[in-house]
Amino acid sequence: MTEINSAENENPEPRGWLVMVRHTAVDENLQGVCYGASDVDLSPAGLAHNQMLSTELAALAPTHIIHSGLSRTRLLAEAVAEKLGTNARPEPRLREFNFGEWELKRWDDIHAAGHDIARLIHEPSTFSAPDGETLFQMRDRVLAWYGALATKNRVLAISHGGPISALRGSLSGAPPHVWPTLVPAYGADIRFALPG
Repeated sequence: MTEINSAENENPEPRGWLVMVRHTAVDENLQGVCYGASDVDLSPAGLAHNQMLSTELAALAPTHIIHSGLSRTRLLAEAVAEKLGTNARPEPRLREFNFGEWELKRWDDIHAAGHDIARLIHEPSTFSAPDGETLFQMRDRVLAWYGALATKNRVLAISHGGPISALRGSLSGAPPHVWPTLVPAYGADIRFALPG
């Protein structure tokens, strides 16, 4: 488990914690497709990974289990919750980046239409796809959720690469152009200290 928030290292016994997990692998047909906030299916390998991962995550004994509301996160969260005899709760602020009109189009087609996708990270406060959100809008909704977490809770949140990397980058002071390198692998987890 990767620790990112240095405050946790200063306090070896925090009252609570946040573990964010990226959903498992999506359908192979989505390779090369911009699917962001769209609700897409997991691959057979992703579904099988959920079974193994749910047992490992249930062993953490979280007090709260949260998912983004999209099925690729909900399935894992509900599998963990079932093992613990509790419920998983949706939190829309943990949804993946909203690419607006680019959703479910091929990245090659987006490029071919003349869109400069790199502007998303080089102009994070102003540039978005048509009807999408800016990088900082995503960051701000994730930070608002994170900032409201109670320090006594043990929170397991199943989310997406974008929100997890935005939180990692924001808490570590990494500039937005570095955030894509902070996206965890499918099914990987990142541990954070809770705010306050």
